[in-house]
Amino acid sequence: MLRSLPPALQDIILKLNVGQATPPFGSPKDGVRVLILCGREDPRTAGIPTAAQIQAGLEQERVNLRAQRMMRDLRRDAVIEYR
Repeated sequence: MLRSLPPALQDIILKLNVGQATPPFGSPKDGVRVLILCGREDPRTAGIPTAAQIQAGLEQERVNLRAQRMMRDLRRDAVIEYR
């Protein structure tokens, strides 16, 4: 969620402790805002997949491609009779 904020606001939020508020920002015309940091969830891992996760993903991709091909072939070979 932090990455979805503008870079200037990201810097401010990163320096806050839980329970602290940002300085007011915005304009009276568009609205003045203050954000409060209610909690923080730091990622448990760096997001780098393990070898097993990569292998499982590749296998799943192969299975999905094969299923798509089989469905395509079934549709192509289907005979529909109207009476």
